[in-house]
Amino acid sequence: MTCFSGILPEPHNACILNMLFDLSTWHAYAKLRVHTTDTLAFFETSTTTLRHSIQQFIQTTCESYRTYELPQETAVRRRRTAKIAARAGEVRPTTSIQRKERKLNLSTYKFHALGDYPNIIRQMGTTDSYTTQPVSVLFALRVIILIAIAVLG
Repeated sequence: MTCFSGILPEPHNACILNMLFDLSTWHAYAKLRVHTTDTLAFFETSTTTLRHSIQQFIQTTCESYRTYELPQETAVRRRRTAKIAARAGEVRPTTSIQRKERKLNLSTYKFHALGDYPNIIRQMGTTDSYTTQPVSVLFALRVIILIAIAVLG
């Protein structure tokens, strides 16, 4: 992936390139419309490889760089603090609010569920073969019916 090559010095550049390749491979398997026993086995292997790449990224690259929240996020925190202080009748200087250091957060369900994708595809089929939309349409229809009953009496 030459568009990402050389963004950071080595060994971080190689780590990022490996992780991006593993992410794109995993994504390609996740988006396949037809799976066989072999593609699901490759998908499971790709998931394991992706996990190792992400762990290496965390241990090498994330530990080497300090990252901070965006200036817009700091500004939002300042405004929120000033608004809360104004409601309480306090005068608090908001200039003392500094940018917070941010770390990569992988304690999310989205990251946790990556390992479940091959088994879910095995059980439910590919992700393009089902949707939650019919359930939400039925719920909306039920709400409209209840409103009509309430209005018409």
